[in-house]
Amino acid sequence: MSDSETKAASSTSKSAAKKPIQILRERRGGAPKELLHRNREQTAASRKIVGALKAGPKTVPELSAETGIPTHQALYLVMALKKYGKVAEGDERDDYYEYKLVEES
Repeated sequence: MSDSETKAASSTSKSAAKKPIQILRERRGGAPKELLHRNREQTAASRKIVGALKAGPKTVPELSAETGIPTHQALYLVMALKKYGKVAEGDERDDYYEYKLVEES
């Protein structure tokens, strides 16, 4: 086998060993910056909500006022935290449910 044949065989075995996600990332140039920015903002907002709930149960409007997050976004994030078992629904107060952190065991 010549050097060029060896290199060609080596490069095809390397590309065959790549996972589809790696190939896609190479083609697209990684994740879009807008997506990364939005995910970072959402994570930071979720952390603010968790931090506010450490002081005790709160309604969505109270969380919104305390964290500065718009009410619709606060509700969305609270529901996401509830879905993943980090927040639980508590008592109803003034037509709103209180939300509290779930104690991790």
